[in-house]
Amino acid sequence: MVSKGFLKRFRKLDAYAKTLDDFRVRTATGGTVTLVCGITILTLLVFEIYRYLTPVMLPAITVDGGKQEKLPIVFDVSFPDLPCYLLSLDIMDESGEHVSDYVHEVYKERLDAKGNVIEKEVLQDLSNPEAKKALEQKYNLPPDYCGPCYGANPDNVEKPCCNTCEEIQRAYGTLGWGINTDNFEQCIREGWKEKTEAQAEEGCRISGHITVNKIRGNFHFSAGTAFSHGSSHVHDLSAFLKNTHHQSFKHYIHTLQFGSHDYNSQKQKRTKVSELINPLDGTNWGNEQTAKMYQYFIKIVPTEFDYLNGKQLRTFQYSVSRQEQVAGSSGGLPGVFFMLDHSPMRIIYSEHRPTLGSFMTSVCGIIGGIFSVATIIDSVLYRASKMRKAM
Repeated sequence: MVSKGFLKRFRKLDAYAKTLDDFRVRTATGGTVTLVCGITILTLLVFEIYRYLTPVMLPAITVDGGKQEKLPIVFDVSFPDLPCYLLSLDIMDESGEHVSDYVHEVYKERLDAKGNVIEKEVLQDLSNPEAKKALEQKYNLPPDYCGPCYGANPDNVEKPCCNTCEEIQRAYGTLGWGINTDNFEQCIREGWKEKTEAQAEEGCRISGHITVNKIRGNFHFSAGTAFSHGSSHVHDLSAFLKNTHHQSFKHYIHTLQFGSHDYNSQKQKRTKVSELINPLDGTNWGNEQTAKMYQYFIKIVPTEFDYLNGKQLRTFQYSVSRQEQVAGSSGGLPGVFFMLDHSPMRIIYSEHRPTLGSFMTSVCGIIGGIFSVATIIDSVLYRASKMRKAM
């Protein structure tokens, strides 16, 4: 058993000496202060618990590490005054990589004068055996059919094959040769001339996604077949510029997005995240002037999300400015150009939740602080009451 002497010495350590109940004075003012104090503590504790249970995204800016990433681009653009057979997508960058008439995972929808969809088609890449087989069945071509390319052999293969009108136009365009579709059996078989005349007053909606190098460059929509002439990028615009159907590059951007924006899937349910805004979504630009060049100058900022579960998402956001000019002898090409430049900085959003230690410190601070302030207020009110009674 603990000795009474030890207990007596131990009591001297008590920093909270108690007074006898007989010497305590209870007042209505003190009761009011106590009630207000309790409500205040309870309210602040509720807010503190909510803050502890709700993670936040803390932004930070750092220099981009220069990692050789690819840049995924999702686009959806409508051209109400330009038919699908004229519209092409080209990709270029500073490394010298150049892709004309890009067709992989790109979709075109023919639009009538009111903007309603007439037909949706996937741009065919005949290096795909399934696409080639479907084409052969459509025109009852033999399984081993190899259409003539009429002298065009841009890939320098032993036996070039051009099975569609678009393929032979692409081969001629790559070499910079002029094209007369009336001279090609593929175009005659597909009724290309009749098709172009019937679709001349239609519009086109083009959508899909592409992946480009994360260096300065551009992707653009223009008319006619593209080819390289020396170091220049050239389009055969004869059919577009000579049209009598008021064709133009007036356009509406439904979506233009860089990278994946599925950043809400990994975060905690309570975490609040500022939405990444695509400033070009839902924008409309252009007029009925044919030879017009529309340029968007886009600054792309790498963005990273680091989650509490250890997962990470890399994406991109962007700012944009724009300019238009009349294409002609002074330079320029009719079309819609997206000029891509990259910021050297990276924005990092880190999901953060207060630690248990900081939570307990805040709780103690709330309770202790409120009680201390309440004691001072009660003391002042009690002394004021005594002085008033004494007068």
